[in-house]
Amino acid sequence: MQVRSLRAQLALWHAGLLALTLVTLAGLTYLVLLSVLHSRADAALEQYAETTSKQIAAKLYQARAVPGLPQPDRLLDADPQAWGRYVQVIDRNGLVIDASDALRSRKLTVRPAALLRGLQGKVTFETEPDLGEHPLRIVTVPVQMGDQVQYLVQAGASLEGVEAALQRASIILLILTPSVFLVSLGGGTLVSRALRPVDELTRAAMEMEHQHLDRRVVPSRPDDEIGRLAGAFNEMLSRLDRSFRQIQQFSADASHELKTPLTSIRGEAEVALMGELSPEEYRRTLKSIVEEAERMSAVVENLLTLARADAEQVSLRRDTVSLPEIVVTVFEGLEAAARRKGVALDLEEVAELCCLGDPLWLQQVVTNLVANAVKYTPAGGRVWIRLVSDGAYACLSVRDTGVGIPPEHLPHIFDRFYRVDAGRSRDSGGTGLGLAIVRWVVEAHGGIVGADSEPGRGSTFEVRLPLEREGDISASGVRVAAS
Repeated sequence: MQVRSLRAQLALWHAGLLALTLVTLAGLTYLVLLSVLHSRADAALEQYAETTSKQIAAKLYQARAVPGLPQPDRLLDADPQAWGRYVQVIDRNGLVIDASDALRSRKLTVRPAALLRGLQGKVTFETEPDLGEHPLRIVTVPVQMGDQVQYLVQAGASLEGVEAALQRASIILLILTPSVFLVSLGGGTLVSRALRPVDELTRAAMEMEHQHLDRRVVPSRPDDEIGRLAGAFNEMLSRLDRSFRQIQQFSADASHELKTPLTSIRGEAEVALMGELSPEEYRRTLKSIVEEAERMSAVVENLLTLARADAEQVSLRRDTVSLPEIVVTVFEGLEAAARRKGVALDLEEVAELCCLGDPLWLQQVVTNLVANAVKYTPAGGRVWIRLVSDGAYACLSVRDTGVGIPPEHLPHIFDRFYRVDAGRSRDSGGTGLGLAIVRWVVEAHGGIVGADSEPGRGSTFEVRLPLEREGDISASGVRVAAS
């Protein structure tokens, strides 16, 4: 069965890892204790056997050193030490020469492998399980007589003490391991306390509505992981709040932009239908209706463009674009309109620069900026177009001597349907979407757009586009050189 609760999953993972850790630790403790106890027992047993071997060698040297002195009756001491309760001396053929009192009725097993290693001067350890109630640890040590081995000493010690210590350690581990496990599981309640802020975030998210996106979650500890999660949640709410407000404002502005020409068209048509008008009056009415319909078409077309851009359904080409050609084309197309209005349109400086992009959309950018400058510059004013290089960017600036933009409106002039009441009213024919399209096109080309203005003294709009670099590939697949 799949566990869906995060609290239960953490508790299960905690219990599983804790159990595995405790079992592993208990097993390693037992193995280490087993190794240490056996090592110490072997060391003590070997030390006693070595001592006995040296005593036997001393007795034999003494007997040989004194002529006529008989061989000793016993090679072992009459009262062996406690470790030597099981001690016997064997010759090169494996026959028992002497043994301690505990081995009068039975002897230690002499295995060929131990006998062979002993004759080679090596020490051998063995475990004999059948000599008593507890296993017997046996060591075989050679008795060195110069370069020869005449006898071997076998010493045995019961492993009763080792087994008793291991049994006590096993009982302690069997009691301690589950106890620690159960006590540690009680600490799983800390998981619930740690996840309490998550529950608060969940409740806040469930209670959140688009009308109350201004609410925020206040974490108890803002510096920990849950606090940072709450901070990220609050930032997300702020972005959603801004998005909803923009959508609401956008919907209201779009409705207003479409409702106004519809109202004008309906009013003009109703006036025409109310009575007999002269052909000139009908012509004037139809002309006004056509103008309002064109305004609606421009709004709808721009809205469709921005909607497709938001949905990433507009594909931009990446061709090598000559920016001076675009600037000159726009200049020639708008110079006559500017002259009719009494505005001087000048090319201040145009450098030979190229970038990768879509020439149609880039021309739309320049057209919108220059048309806006001409539109909001009164008769007798001037508009300058300038194109220069700024390191890795092409800088296009459109400067005018128009009415200017108040400082409080500058951060919003690229928003959709935003107008400055002082000089950017609907009466001038704009839809409030031109600069929004400019920003989208420029950013889609990897550039930035900004504006600087002073009321009554004019405005300057600047577009910065990345210059074409050596190694860039255009849409045709041709690698181009640096400009």
